Amino acid sequence: MTAVLLDKQRVRASFAKASNSYDAMAVLQRKVGLHLFDNISITEKTEILDLGCGTGFFTQLIAKSNQDADIYALDLTLSMLDKTKSREQCKNVRLVCADAEQLPFIDNSMQLVSSNLALQWCQNLEQLFSGVHRVLGKNGSFVFSTFGVDALNELKSAWAMVDDYPHVNEFCSKFMIQSDLEKAGFIDVQIESHTYYSKYKSVLDLMRELKGIGAHNVSQGRKKTLTSKGDMQSMFAAYPKELDDGIKASFEIMYVMAKTGNR
Repeated sequence: MTAVLLDKQRVRASFAKASNSYDAMAVLQRKVGLHLFDNISITEKTEILDLGCGTGFFTQLIAKSNQDADIYALDLTLSMLDKTKSREQCKNVRLVCADAEQLPFIDNSMQLVSSNLALQWCQNLEQLFSGVHRVLGKNGSFVFSTFGVDALNELKSAWAMVDDYPHVNEFCSKFMIQSDLEKAGFIDVQIESHTYYSKYKSVLDLMRELKGIGAHNVSQGRKKTLTSKGDMQSMFAAYPKELDDGIKASFEIMYVMAKTGNR
């Protein structure tokens, strides 16, 4: 079982606070979402659930290309769902405020479940995958993207030079994801890993972006007191610089596809 020690209340609060700034900063999320969407093929009316819909960027892609489908968008925060509701293409989408790890849907009620860069904020992947498998019907599809274990390695390494606290969220490996999907009953699991690099003028700009999209540290083991100015400056100094004195951050992204089969 893969369980990540996250503070779920802090996850909810972080994304609620980020709902207004999210779209302006979520460049990577849009890029990944467009690539993920290319892996989705729907040829007839069906039932679709988008997990962790956020402000609805990925949901609108699905809705625009599948106007006859019954689409549900689920998120942990009402403020994110309000942003989804405001999108023209999502006016007929059914909004659900709930925890992805406790899906409020009956068995075999969906034919496709999707998620774009949201599942890394869940605590128990095996439980989540079992829930998705339960709500998917015969020959159902589960298609999602998530951060890989090597995401933000530069930031992790820089903080490791300062103290032993987890300052960056831990993400799951390809092996963990595949193992938990298979335990939940999924078959034909396919996982592709891509690493994207983003440039920033400074480490502070990177941290501001992470905060703006609600992706700052929500680990239960995080340091509970405020980080001192000295520790912050030490981390900035340890972060590797580019030739132009800027910095880059690596984001390992895993694109995952799995099937329920004939049950």
